[in-house]
Amino acid sequence: MILCVCPNPAIDKFIYIDNFKIGKVNRIDKELSYPGGKGIHVAIGVKELGEEVAILSFWGGATGKWIKQECEAKGIICYGPEVEDLTRTCLIIKSNNESNETEILGVGPIIGEKEYNAFFQTYEELLKKTKLVSMSGSWPQNSIGANYSQFIEKANDLNIKSFIDCSGSLLVDALKKNPYLVHINHHEGYDIYKSNNPVEISLKLNNICKITAVTYGEKGLYLYDGKELVHALSKVENVISAVGSGDSLMAGLIVAHQRDYNFIETAKLAAASGAANCIRKDLGMFYKEDVERLFKNCDVHIKQLN
Repeated sequence: MILCVCPNPAIDKFIYIDNFKIGKVNRIDKELSYPGGKGIHVAIGVKELGEEVAILSFWGGATGKWIKQECEAKGIICYGPEVEDLTRTCLIIKSNNESNETEILGVGPIIGEKEYNAFFQTYEELLKKTKLVSMSGSWPQNSIGANYSQFIEKANDLNIKSFIDCSGSLLVDALKKNPYLVHINHHEGYDIYKSNNPVEISLKLNNICKITAVTYGEKGLYLYDGKELVHALSKVENVISAVGSGDSLMAGLIVAHQRDYNFIETAKLAAASGAANCIRKDLGMFYKEDVERLFKNCDVHIKQLN
Protein backbone atom coordinates (compact mmCIF):
# COMPACT_ATOMS: atom_id res chain seq x y z
CA MET A 1 0.00 0.00 0.00
CA ILE A 2 1.04 3.60 -0.68
CA LEU A 3 0.44 6.07 2.13
CA CYS A 4 -0.20 9.76 1.47
CA VAL A 5 0.22 12.02 4.49
CA CYS A 6 -1.88 15.17 4.08
CA PRO A 7 -2.09 17.06 7.39
CA ASN A 8 -4.04 20.02 6.02
CA PRO A 9 -6.73 18.95 3.53
CA ALA A 10 -9.20 21.39 2.05
CA ILE A 11 -12.36 21.82 0.09
CA ASP A 12 -11.13 23.43 -3.12
CA LYS A 13 -13.70 25.66 -4.80
CA PHE A 14 -13.56 26.99 -8.32
CA ILE A 15 -15.31 30.38 -8.13
CA TYR A 16 -16.42 31.57 -11.58
CA ILE A 17 -16.78 35.36 -11.91
CA ASP A 18 -16.59 36.68 -15.48
CA ASN A 19 -15.01 40.00 -14.58
CA PHE A 20 -13.70 39.90 -11.02
CA LYS A 21 -13.23 43.41 -9.59
CA ILE A 22 -11.02 44.13 -6.60
CA GLY A 23 -12.74 46.20 -3.92
CA LYS A 24 -16.17 45.74 -5.49
CA VAL A 25 -19.15 43.47 -4.91
CA ASN A 26 -18.72 40.36 -7.07
CA ARG A 27 -21.54 37.92 -7.75
CA ILE A 28 -20.49 34.34 -8.38
CA ASP A 29 -21.74 32.89 -11.67
CA LYS A 30 -20.90 29.27 -10.80
CA GLU A 31 -18.94 27.36 -8.19
CA LEU A 32 -17.58 23.82 -8.16
CA SER A 33 -16.19 22.00 -5.12
CA TYR A 34 -13.50 19.30 -5.04
CA PRO A 35 -11.60 17.42 -2.34
CA GLY A 36 -8.28 19.22 -2.04
CA GLY A 37 -4.99 19.68 -0.31
CA LYS A 38 -1.76 18.55 -1.96
CA GLY A 39 -1.73 15.10 -0.41
CA ILE A 40 -5.38 14.53 -1.30
CA HIS A 41 -4.62 15.34 -4.94
CA VAL A 42 -1.64 12.96 -4.88
CA ALA A 43 -3.74 10.12 -3.47
CA ILE A 44 -6.52 10.66 -6.03
CA GLY A 45 -3.94 10.56 -8.82
CA VAL A 46 -2.32 7.38 -7.49
CA LYS A 47 -5.74 5.72 -7.31
CA GLU A 48 -6.65 6.86 -10.83
CA LEU A 49 -3.48 5.20 -12.12
CA GLY A 50 -4.56 1.93 -10.52
CA GLU A 51 -2.62 1.58 -7.26
CA GLU A 52 -3.93 1.01 -3.74
CA VAL A 53 -3.52 4.10 -1.61
CA ALA A 54 -4.49 5.43 1.81
CA ILE A 55 -4.64 8.96 3.23
CA LEU A 56 -3.63 10.05 6.70
CA SER A 57 -5.10 13.41 7.62
CA PHE A 58 -6.82 15.54 10.22
CA TRP A 59 -10.55 15.63 9.51
CA GLY A 60 -12.29 18.74 10.83
CA GLY A 61 -16.05 19.01 11.27
CA ALA A 62 -18.53 18.91 8.40
CA THR A 63 -15.99 20.02 5.77
CA GLY A 64 -13.53 17.33 6.81
CA LYS A 65 -16.30 14.74 6.73
CA TRP A 66 -17.24 15.76 3.17
CA ILE A 67 -13.65 15.46 1.91
CA LYS A 68 -13.27 12.06 3.57
CA GLN A 69 -16.50 10.80 2.01
CA GLU A 70 -15.44 12.00 -1.44
CA CYS A 71 -12.10 10.19 -1.14
CA GLU A 72 -13.67 7.00 0.16
CA ALA A 73 -16.13 7.07 -2.73
CA LYS A 74 -13.10 6.83 -5.03
CA GLY A 75 -11.86 3.74 -3.19
CA ILE A 76 -9.24 5.53 -1.06
CA ILE A 77 -8.93 4.41 2.57
CA CYS A 78 -8.85 7.32 5.02
CA TYR A 79 -7.23 7.41 8.45
CA GLY A 80 -6.54 10.04 11.07
CA PRO A 81 -8.20 11.83 13.98
CA GLU A 82 -11.32 13.93 13.79
CA VAL A 83 -10.84 17.45 15.16
CA GLU A 84 -13.36 20.00 16.33
CA ASP A 85 -12.47 22.96 14.08
CA LEU A 86 -13.58 22.89 10.46
CA THR A 87 -11.22 21.74 7.74
CA ARG A 88 -10.29 24.74 5.59
CA THR A 89 -11.84 25.89 2.32
CA CYS A 90 -9.64 27.27 -0.46
CA LEU A 91 -10.93 29.42 -3.33
CA ILE A 92 -9.58 29.56 -6.88
CA ILE A 93 -11.00 32.46 -8.89
CA LYS A 94 -11.80 31.78 -12.54
CA SER A 95 -12.18 35.08 -14.38
CA ASN A 96 -11.66 36.68 -17.77
CA ASN A 97 -9.15 39.22 -16.47
CA GLU A 98 -5.81 39.25 -14.64
CA SER A 99 -7.46 37.82 -11.53
CA ASN A 100 -7.82 34.41 -13.21
CA GLU A 101 -6.28 31.55 -11.20
CA THR A 102 -5.98 33.71 -8.08
CA GLU A 103 -5.88 31.39 -5.06
CA ILE A 104 -7.22 32.26 -1.61
CA LEU A 105 -6.10 29.64 0.89
CA GLY A 106 -8.13 28.97 4.03
CA VAL A 107 -6.71 28.73 7.54
CA GLY A 108 -7.96 25.36 8.73
CA PRO A 109 -8.17 23.88 12.23
CA ILE A 110 -5.83 24.36 15.17
CA ILE A 111 -4.30 21.11 16.42
CA GLY A 112 -2.78 20.47 19.81
CA GLU A 113 -0.42 17.91 21.29
CA LYS A 114 -3.21 15.36 21.84
CA GLU A 115 -4.32 15.47 18.19
CA TYR A 116 -0.74 15.39 16.95
CA ASN A 117 0.15 12.36 19.07
CA ALA A 118 -2.92 10.49 17.80
CA PHE A 119 -1.91 11.41 14.23
CA PHE A 120 1.66 10.17 14.66
CA GLN A 121 0.61 6.97 16.41
CA THR A 122 -1.69 6.16 13.49
CA TYR A 123 1.22 6.89 11.15
CA GLU A 124 3.44 4.41 13.00
CA GLU A 125 0.77 1.71 12.67
CA LEU A 126 0.25 2.39 8.97
CA LEU A 127 3.97 2.14 8.23
CA LYS A 128 3.78 -1.55 9.13
CA LYS A 129 1.83 -2.15 5.90
CA THR A 130 3.30 0.61 3.74
CA LYS A 131 5.99 0.35 1.06
CA LEU A 132 6.21 4.04 0.28
CA VAL A 133 5.03 7.19 2.03
CA SER A 134 4.28 10.54 0.43
CA MET A 135 4.15 13.74 2.48
CA SER A 136 2.65 16.81 0.87
CA GLY A 137 1.55 20.33 1.64
CA SER A 138 1.15 22.53 4.67
CA TRP A 139 0.36 21.75 8.30
CA PRO A 140 -2.63 23.03 10.28
CA GLN A 141 -2.00 25.75 12.83
CA ASN A 142 -0.28 24.42 15.94
CA SER A 143 1.86 25.54 18.86
CA ILE A 144 3.98 22.38 19.02
CA GLY A 145 6.15 22.94 15.96
CA ALA A 146 4.61 20.04 14.05
CA ASN A 147 6.26 19.31 10.69
CA TYR A 148 7.42 16.34 8.61
CA SER A 149 10.78 15.80 10.33
CA GLN A 150 9.65 13.10 12.75
CA PHE A 151 7.71 11.34 9.99
CA ILE A 152 10.68 11.17 7.62
CA GLU A 153 12.95 10.01 10.44
CA LYS A 154 10.57 7.19 11.37
CA ALA A 155 10.26 6.08 7.73
CA ASN A 156 14.06 6.10 7.37
CA ASP A 157 14.41 3.95 10.50
CA LEU A 158 12.16 1.34 8.86
CA ASN A 159 13.82 1.64 5.41
CA ILE A 160 10.61 3.02 3.93
CA LYS A 161 11.13 5.57 1.18
CA SER A 162 9.64 9.01 1.74
CA PHE A 163 8.59 11.33 -1.07
CA ILE A 164 8.33 14.99 -0.02
CA ASP A 165 6.54 17.97 -1.57
CA CYS A 166 6.25 21.07 0.61
CA SER A 167 7.72 24.57 0.82
CA GLY A 168 9.13 27.21 3.14
CA SER A 169 10.29 26.25 6.61
CA LEU A 170 8.56 22.88 6.29
CA LEU A 171 10.81 22.04 3.35
CA VAL A 172 13.94 23.30 5.09
CA ASP A 173 13.20 21.12 8.12
CA ALA A 174 12.32 18.11 5.96
CA LEU A 175 15.59 18.30 4.03
CA LYS A 176 17.55 17.96 7.28
CA LYS A 177 16.18 14.41 7.61
CA ASN A 178 17.28 13.22 4.15
CA PRO A 179 14.07 12.05 2.46
CA TYR A 180 14.37 9.69 -0.50
CA LEU A 181 12.76 11.95 -3.12
CA VAL A 182 12.06 15.67 -3.08
CA HIS A 183 9.78 17.44 -5.53
CA ILE A 184 10.01 21.21 -5.73
CA ASN A 185 9.23 23.83 -8.34
CA HIS A 186 11.80 26.35 -9.50
CA HIS A 187 10.37 29.07 -7.25
CA GLU A 188 10.92 26.90 -4.18
CA GLY A 189 14.37 26.01 -5.51
CA TYR A 190 15.24 29.68 -5.77
CA ASP A 191 14.09 30.32 -2.21
CA ILE A 192 16.61 27.76 -0.94
CA TYR A 193 19.52 27.96 -3.39
CA LYS A 194 19.07 31.42 -4.98
CA SER A 195 19.17 29.87 -8.43
CA ASN A 196 16.64 29.64 -11.25
CA ASN A 197 18.66 26.96 -13.05
CA PRO A 198 16.91 23.57 -12.65
CA VAL A 199 20.17 21.69 -13.29
CA GLU A 200 21.98 23.62 -10.57
CA ILE A 201 19.07 23.15 -8.18
CA SER A 202 19.04 19.41 -8.94
CA LEU A 203 22.76 19.04 -8.26
CA LYS A 204 22.59 20.84 -4.94
CA LEU A 205 19.43 19.08 -3.82
CA ASN A 206 20.91 15.69 -4.68
CA ASN A 207 23.43 16.12 -1.87
CA ILE A 208 20.47 15.67 0.48
CA CYS A 209 18.21 13.11 -1.19
CA LYS A 210 18.51 10.21 -3.66
CA ILE A 211 16.11 11.52 -6.30
CA THR A 212 15.31 15.13 -7.13
CA ALA A 213 12.30 16.25 -9.17
CA VAL A 214 12.46 19.92 -10.15
CA THR A 215 9.55 21.33 -12.15
CA TYR A 216 9.75 24.51 -14.18
CA GLY A 217 6.24 25.30 -15.36
CA GLU A 218 5.84 24.95 -19.10
CA LYS A 219 9.49 23.86 -19.40
CA GLY A 220 8.66 20.53 -17.79
CA LEU A 221 10.31 18.17 -15.31
CA TYR A 222 14.00 17.72 -14.49
CA LEU A 223 14.52 14.36 -12.77
CA TYR A 224 17.96 13.54 -11.35
CA ASP A 225 19.35 10.47 -9.57
CA GLY A 226 22.95 11.53 -9.05
CA LYS A 227 24.03 10.22 -12.45
CA GLU A 228 21.49 10.99 -15.16
CA LEU A 229 19.39 14.11 -15.54
CA VAL A 230 16.20 13.43 -17.52
CA HIS A 231 14.25 16.37 -18.88
CA ALA A 232 10.67 15.34 -19.68
CA LEU A 233 8.05 17.56 -21.27
CA SER A 234 4.45 16.71 -22.15
CA LYS A 235 3.04 19.44 -24.33
CA VAL A 236 -0.68 20.18 -24.18
CA GLU A 237 -2.92 22.71 -25.86
CA ASN A 238 -5.90 24.53 -24.39
CA VAL A 239 -4.84 24.47 -20.75
CA ILE A 240 -7.94 24.73 -18.53
CA SER A 241 -6.14 25.01 -15.20
CA ALA A 242 -2.66 24.18 -13.92
CA VAL A 243 -3.78 24.10 -10.28
CA GLY A 244 -2.75 20.74 -8.83
CA SER A 245 -0.41 19.79 -11.68
CA GLY A 246 2.55 19.41 -9.34
CA ASP A 247 0.53 17.03 -7.17
CA SER A 248 -0.51 15.01 -10.22
CA LEU A 249 3.13 14.84 -11.27
CA MET A 250 4.00 13.58 -7.79
CA ALA A 251 1.40 10.83 -8.19
CA GLY A 252 3.12 9.76 -11.40
CA LEU A 253 6.50 9.63 -9.67
CA ILE A 254 5.08 7.46 -6.89
CA VAL A 255 3.30 5.01 -9.18
CA ALA A 256 6.35 4.68 -11.45
CA HIS A 257 8.51 3.85 -8.45
CA GLN A 258 5.93 1.39 -7.13
CA ARG A 259 6.01 -0.40 -10.50
CA ASP A 260 9.82 -0.38 -10.81
CA TYR A 261 9.82 1.73 -13.97
CA ASN A 262 13.20 2.69 -15.33
CA PHE A 263 14.34 6.29 -14.92
CA ILE A 264 13.15 7.47 -18.33
CA GLU A 265 9.75 5.82 -17.96
CA THR A 266 9.45 7.38 -14.51
CA ALA A 267 10.08 10.87 -15.86
CA LYS A 268 7.61 10.32 -18.69
CA LEU A 269 4.81 9.07 -16.43
CA ALA A 270 5.34 11.96 -14.02
CA ALA A 271 5.36 14.60 -16.77
CA ALA A 272 2.34 13.05 -18.47
CA SER A 273 0.39 12.95 -15.21
CA GLY A 274 1.12 16.61 -14.49
CA ALA A 275 0.13 17.62 -18.00
CA ALA A 276 -3.05 15.52 -17.91
CA ASN A 277 -4.28 17.59 -14.98
CA CYS A 278 -4.18 20.74 -17.11
CA ILE A 279 -6.65 19.61 -19.73
CA ARG A 280 -9.61 18.69 -17.53
CA LYS A 281 -11.92 20.97 -15.55
CA ASP A 282 -11.69 18.81 -12.42
CA LEU A 283 -9.38 20.61 -10.02
CA GLY A 284 -6.26 18.67 -9.09
CA MET A 285 -7.41 15.54 -10.91
CA PHE A 286 -6.66 13.75 -14.15
CA TYR A 287 -7.84 10.77 -16.18
CA LYS A 288 -5.82 7.65 -16.84
CA GLU A 289 -6.54 7.64 -20.56
CA ASP A 290 -5.12 11.15 -20.91
CA VAL A 291 -1.95 10.11 -19.09
CA GLU A 292 -1.50 7.07 -21.34
CA ARG A 293 -1.82 9.20 -24.47
CA LEU A 294 0.52 11.92 -23.21
CA PHE A 295 3.04 9.31 -22.04
CA LYS A 296 3.47 8.04 -25.59
CA ASN A 297 4.19 11.54 -26.93
CA CYS A 298 6.36 12.82 -24.06
CA ASP A 299 9.62 14.49 -25.15
CA VAL A 300 12.63 13.22 -23.21
CA HIS A 301 16.24 14.37 -23.17
CA ILE A 302 19.00 12.73 -21.13
CA LYS A 303 22.17 14.34 -19.83
CA GLN A 304 25.00 12.62 -17.97
CA LEU A 305 26.14 14.83 -15.10
CA ASN A 306 28.65 12.43 -13.48
